Amino acid sequence: MVDPELKKKMASEFRTMRTIEQDAHDFYLEAAANPSITDSSVSDKFRQIADDEKRHVEIVDTILNLVNNCM
Repeated sequence: MVDPELKKKMASEFRTMRTIEQDAHDFYLEAAANPSITDSSVSDKFRQIADDEKRHVEIVDTILNLVNNCM
């Protein structure tokens, strides 16, 4: 059994991490949609990075679920 304080700290850290990943996703998605970016390859790359960040959010969600429910 994990110490409840450690579990609480870990959950807090992963919630912070999730926020960072979600903010990065939103930033890159907004950058991809910026009308001043006229090079479609740049917009495409920003969308790819946003997709990567979305996967990071999903990974952190999985870890957070483990911490909350399995520890």
